Amino acid sequence: MAHLTNELQTNKYYLFNKKIYATTIRPLIDAAFDGARVSCFAYGQTGSGKTYTMLGDGKSVRGLYLLAAKDVFDIKRNSPDISVWVSFYEIYCGKLYDLLNQRSILHAR
Repeated sequence: MAHLTNELQTNKYYLFNKKIYATTIRPLIDAAFDGARVSCFAYGQTGSGKTYTMLGDGKSVRGLYLLAAKDVFDIKRNSPDISVWVSFYEIYCGKLYDLLNQRSILHAR
């Protein structure tokens, strides 16, 4: 019974992330491929679920980043003349970190 409860809980979070993605992130991807510059970030209190929502659980619940990356590269596959540039930052305790460059500290201007 515990296995079934965990599976239902996982499915609930997966569907929740898919709904958030469809209503908030997918329109940003469409706008980006129409020439707009877009950003997506999570903001909130420690322990509120930002990391889980953005990254998923690493197993069956896909986070918003993974869902977005799949769509971006599916679109890119059909449009080889398009370039994709990605940045991945963390702002923590007033400091800006580049998460794609060994978490080096950046200085915002």
